[in-house]
Amino acid sequence: MDLRDVAADLYGVAPAEFVAARATAAAGADGMLRGDIKALRKPTASAAAVNALTRKDPALIDRILALGDRMRDAFAARDRDAIRELTRQRQRLLQTALRDLDTSPAVGREVEETLQAAVIDPAAAAAVRSGMLVRALESTGVESVDISEAVAVPLDESELIAGPRPSSPDPEAAAAPSSASASPESASERRERQRAVRAAERALERARSEADALDDELDAEVDRRADLEAERASLDRRLQRTEAELAESKAAERALRKRIPELQRAVRDAERELAEARGD
Repeated sequence: MDLRDVAADLYGVAPAEFVAARATAAAGADGMLRGDIKALRKPTASAAAVNALTRKDPALIDRILALGDRMRDAFAARDRDAIRELTRQRQRLLQTALRDLDTSPAVGREVEETLQAAVIDPAAAAAVRSGMLVRALESTGVESVDISEAVAVPLDESELIAGPRPSSPDPEAAAAPSSASASPESASERRERQRAVRAAERALERARSEADALDDELDAEVDRRADLEAERASLDRRLQRTEAELAESKAAERALRKRIPELQRAVRDAERELAEARGD
């Protein structure tokens, strides 16, 4: 068993079991292989999720990655109907891939970015298909996807040029407009198509970022409104209590003012009685 075989097994275990499984594999190896196994890095949460998806549903992964070649063909043929249909298929397939992942939203976004990069870039597709990712992938929309140190064991040339594994026919692929009869793509057309793909990807990312920011802003505004409504309700209750206390105070004041003449008469009567007692 070589390092690639060991890595293929290790990156199929749950992230929480990776370190223990790596130690066990290293203990059963000799010499340089033992050191190489110990050097294998634990995958990030998003990389582990992609690795698991590659093993759990390889047919789905192949359908997602196959869209890359078909979209490039559609762009080369300038087939707008095919481009629109393939874009819809890509979004549906990505949603299917993400739906069953038991991950946080942040990890889910990295998984989606990784799969998006794999659709755009053949090298990224090979990295995903290997099932040995150690980190997420990201497409800048300008340059080729950087897969350096993204795969536990470097990919060989045959893996980089290999296409999707044979799988059952894709119903959506059969329904999509075909561009197989398109004329060969020239270098300038390929560059034009790549620029269009990258521009579309950047626009999509910007739109998603703006949508996420808007959602966050909306949540904050909803919380602020709830706080203000609670404060208003508290102030309303306080106002009602204050108005009731004010009414009581006014009534008490009126009652006291009514007693003043009576008490003034009592004072005058007491003064007169005092004067009579003294014989004044």
